[in-house]
Amino acid sequence: MKNSKSILTATFCLVVICLVVTGAVAGTRYAFSDEIAAQEWQQQQTTMSKLIKAEDYQQLTNDAANGQLYEAITDAGETAGFIAITAEYGYGSEVSVMTAITPAGQVAGIEILDASQETPGLGQNVTRSDFTKQFDNLTGSPKVVKQKAADNEIQAVTGATRSSNAVAGAVTKALVLYEKEVG
Repeated sequence: MKNSKSILTATFCLVVICLVVTGAVAGTRYAFSDEIAAQEWQQQQTTMSKLIKAEDYQQLTNDAANGQLYEAITDAGETAGFIAITAEYGYGSEVSVMTAITPAGQVAGIEILDASQETPGLGQNVTRSDFTKQFDNLTGSPKVVKQKAADNEIQAVTGATRSSNAVAGAVTKALVLYEKEVG
């Protein structure tokens, strides 16, 4: 009897500790949510400025299924281009991609935001510049091929065709979003 009372006491203490720690973490996150959001937006703007230099980035659309589209505006108030944030499922999870699109509808460049759940050493190689540079100056939806790439074709990362297709799919989504909202 004494042993079961000791087990129940230990279980109760463990449950209380878990609840207190969870509440503390949730409360801290809630208390600092504005600061967290501001830091996340600052980091996003920094990444956007790598693709298109602009004074301001105004959100045009925020569709959970299709992605987000921003207009990059210069000091003179002119449109420098558009930034789309889209995602497509790869091998292990969604691959999130930021795509810069010129006002004429051409891909200016891409930045992989998250491919952390793709296979290390294979799928995560889609973040390397030798792969992402293939999207520069692309006109139209990319097609992934395993051999030497031609116009509007992207050579897949060896051993990571699904991850490569995810990036190409996210860029295609970005172009569709651009056409729907701007073109």
